Parts: sequence; structure tokens; C-alpha cells
Amino acid sequence: MKLHQHTDTAVVAASYLVRPDGTVEHTRVADAGPLTVIPAEIAEIAVGLVRDDLVEARFRWLSPNKQLLAVSISLVDAGAEPRAEVTITKDVELLWGLTAREVDVVTLLAGGLTNQDIADRLWLSPRTVTTHVDRVLAKLGVKSRTAAATKALDEGMTRLPVPGGTDGFEHLALVRASATAPVKRLVPASRRIRLQPLVIGSAVPITGIARADGEEMVRGTELALAEINARGGVCGRRVELATADVDIVSEDSIEKGMLELAGRGVDAITSGYFAWQEVAHEVAAEYGAPYLHAATLDAMVQRVEHDPSRYGRIFQVCPSDTNYGPGFVQFLAGLHDRGRWNPSSRRLVVLLGAWKVSNLGLDRAAELAEAEGWSLDVVRVGPTTKDWVEAAGQVRTIAPAAVLIGHYFVDGTVATIRALLENMPDTLIYSLYAPSIPEFREQLGERANGILWATVTGTYSDPVSKGFAERYKRAYGVFPGRSHAGISYDRTMILADAWSRSASPRDYNKVSQEIRNLVHRGVNGSYYLGGKGQAAVAYPMASADASLAQAHLVYQIQDGKHRILSPDPQADSVFRLPPWIGGSDARE
Repeated sequence: MKLHQHTDTAVVAASYLVRPDGTVEHTRVADAGPLTVIPAEIAEIAVGLVRDDLVEARFRWLSPNKQLLAVSISLVDAGAEPRAEVTITKDVELLWGLTAREVDVVTLLAGGLTNQDIADRLWLSPRTVTTHVDRVLAKLGVKSRTAAATKALDEGMTRLPVPGGTDGFEHLALVRASATAPVKRLVPASRRIRLQPLVIGSAVPITGIARADGEEMVRGTELALAEINARGGVCGRRVELATADVDIVSEDSIEKGMLELAGRGVDAITSGYFAWQEVAHEVAAEYGAPYLHAATLDAMVQRVEHDPSRYGRIFQVCPSDTNYGPGFVQFLAGLHDRGRWNPSSRRLVVLLGAWKVSNLGLDRAAELAEAEGWSLDVVRVGPTTKDWVEAAGQVRTIAPAAVLIGHYFVDGTVATIRALLENMPDTLIYSLYAPSIPEFREQLGERANGILWATVTGTYSDPVSKGFAERYKRAYGVFPGRSHAGISYDRTMILADAWSRSASPRDYNKVSQEIRNLVHRGVNGSYYLGGKGQAAVAYPMASADASLAQAHLVYQIQDGKHRILSPDPQADSVFRLPPWIGGSDARE
């Protein structure tokens, strides 16, 4: 216990360090009157704060002699056994000139009680309570009961024990923390509390159009959690997963799923991609916990960059979609320059889907194409599979050197490729992302051989990533796809690392700062999220430093397997002419 005597104001303060088992550290006996020994009830509240991961709490405590003591409790020391520092101050004037009775009233306002409810608890008439409420609003300079309650909670001007008991106050974190079994002594040192697990809330498509990806997201997260918990969790806490099934193309479903996770009080939220990603951003911004998504949307990165005060705890764990168009042109130019591909046409075609707010960087792609002596045509495609099949007919008519299928889903992409292969000219087929899902090869079979595809975040073929794939297969009986299983695994590890560096996982600002500070080498490459938009960056397009970026991977399906062709540091094969191109000699 540390004592601070301020003779000019006659304020006596005492500080204590309370361990999770309720014992008090660093106690020195001194003449501090009633503050020489910490009240057992306050020690119990401190234990409750440690248990519930509350970063800080301030309140007034009504002592047995009816004196209101100012109490401040904060978590200190990261590690397997965080502790709570408790400071108790007596003889402090009440803020705003409130009386002790008015502190009771504003405390009950924080519980949402009506004037009649307050009157019943305080044995006052409703008229008297009305007078007290009016005075409280005037003294606090606010116009509503809610504003008064919020201000009092923020400034530590609510009191414990709650007048009349805690029934109906369970929604207040401070009251929940005080709900440990009441005792009149400190908790024995032999009694240990079980720290609550940390919970990652994941909004994923367990059913619906993207269910195959959703399964990969859940499994990647589960595998990471199994490994984290096997080595003791995060600072002695288990980490668990809570899921909410969302329809990724439904605005209402996305909002409902995100709100469901926030309502569960999860410690962080993760998701893949949504057609209405801005809805998820707004819910996450209001909730406040770190939110790690893989929407691949430059529009969302810009939103974070332009309003960090609101969106500063939101991170995109992959580079943006604006890399796809330039990456398409650059890869083809490289093939041509090295003499590995000599097309008869100088036209490129992009089939552009109707995915909301997507931006494939086609303006930049057109500039690059023109510089290489190519022309770039964009064909806009409707949302149905029939639309994509019809677009394939336009491609056959144009007979370009290569076509980029700008579609993220397996069914539409497979239907387009089948239609193209019915009477295919000497055109390279280059897809986005969809082939990363195992279902793609299952549907196309041998006809998938020769298909090129790219992803802004793909699982590498190096020893780190191969080890992950082997562990995944042992757990689930199949190898993972080449994108979202790895993303989900990596971002779970990023969260665990950031939590381990923070005094409390509930200090969302601190955890978010640790995420910004981290450089994490995962199975999908390197993650550095400390830029203005808090998104991973692409190598080599946006960063020449592969240690701080994720490689923009271009694969080709060869002999039924995904082989990385680009960039060179990650490549495990070389380009082969597809079997449908006339005179193909499968160049190696």
C-alpha cells in the first residue's frame, strides 16, 4: 500500500496492488485511518475487473461510516497473471457540486430506472425524485437522463454498492465486475480464479453462395486456435471462436451477423468479404473491438485512411482489388518479353462482374497495356451465371490474346470457362481468386489444366505454408484451398500476438496499436498493417520489400495441381501453354 498525504487539501489516498487470487501486494503499514487496510468488497471488485478484462473503472464507494470514497481501479502488467491497481481517496469533493443523495439518483439513472423505481429504492416520493433529477441534469449541464448517466459513469460519479441492490443493473460492466461472491475478507491465496477465455467473433458464410469459402475460414481459424491453446493460450487465457452465419450478398444478413457478434461481447471480429462491406465497417466502428477482414476493397481502405478516428480499429489483412488489373497486364507482358508466349492478337479482354464497390484497377491496367502495345477492352457482366455464359460468347467473337474473368465465385467462373472451352480460340484464360477454392478443380476436373489465376493473398508453397497445409489435412482430411484458410489462420495468429503484447485485450486502442506495430510472417506471406489505410500491401506492385508485403501470386493449374508462376521468389514452376491453344508444346 502506498500512501499520499496532501496537507493543503487534506486528501488522503492509498494505493494497493490486488492479484487475481484476491491477495494484496506491496502493503506497508501506515497511519491512514480507514485506508490502512483495503476494504474486502473493493478487493473483490478488483478481482472482478481482472476476471472480466476491464481496463479501468472509477466509482464512489459508500463506506460503513457513510463516507463516499473515490475509487479508481486499473489493470497493470501483461502476463499470465494480470493485476489490478486500486487507488482509494477520501475527503474529495463531489464533482459538479452534487450531493450524496444526487449521486444515488444519478447511479440509478445509469440503470435506466424510472422516477417511480428510484423513489421505491430510496424511500422518497416521486415528486422529490423529479426534483433531484432536474437538479442533476442542471448541474451536469445535460438535457437527458441518458446523457447524465453517461457523464457520471465516465467521471466515476456513480456509487457502489448500488442503492437498493444490483437487480436490473447487469448490463453495466462495473456492476458485473462487482458480482463476485461477496465476502467480508480477502479471498484466500489458495483460491484461484479462472480467467475468462478470449473470443473471436467470425461473420462467415456457413451457408449460401460462398459456403465453401466459409468452411475454409472456420477451419483455418480453428486450426490456429488449437495451436494457440495447446501452448497455453494468450497469457493463460484460452481463445475461442464464435460464428455468425451471414449471406454475403444480403445487406440485412451482414448487419444482423455483425450485430450478433457485437451483442455477444466478443474481443475481436473477423470476416471474409461482403457485397455490402460498408455495413460491416459501420457496425464494427460502433462496437469498437478490432475488426480484421479480407474484403480486398480499396474503397474500404480509403474509408479507414480518411477517418481514422472512427475506423482506426479496422484492418484489411490482404492487399486491395486494385492490384488485379495491373497484375494481369504485367504478368502477360513478362511472358511475352521472355518469349514464352507469342499470341497472334494484341487485344486483352476483362470480363467485369457487378460486385459492389469493387475496383480492379483497370485505369492503371489500360495505361500499362498501352505502353506494351496492347489494347484493353472491358465487358461488363450481369450478376447471373447466364450472364457470364453469354459474356463468354462475346470473348470468342473478339478472339483476344487473353481474357481476365473478373468474378469471385466458383459457379459463375466455372460456367464461363466451360463456355469458353466449347470452341476456344488461342486465348489464355486468366481468372481471379475462384480457383483457390477446392470446389473449382472438383467441378472442372482435367479441363482445369492450363487455367491461370491470381490472388492478392494466396498461400505460399514454401516450408512454412506446406507445414500449415499438412496440419490442416491431418485435422480435416483434405488439403486447404490456396487463400482463405491461410488468411483466417494468419489473422488469428496476428490477434493472439497483439493480445499478448497488451495489458488487457479489452483495451481496444492498445490492441489495435499493437496490430499496427506488428510484422507477421504467415502462411500467406508477410503482414504489415501500419500504413494509413491499415491494409496489407502487394509485392511487387506496391512494395519492393517482400518482408513487409504479400506476394501477388499468379498460379497455373498443371497436372491437377496449383503451381506458382509469379513472382519469382515464390515460384515453384514455369508457364506451360494450355492444352486448348493450337500447336501447344507444353513449353517448360
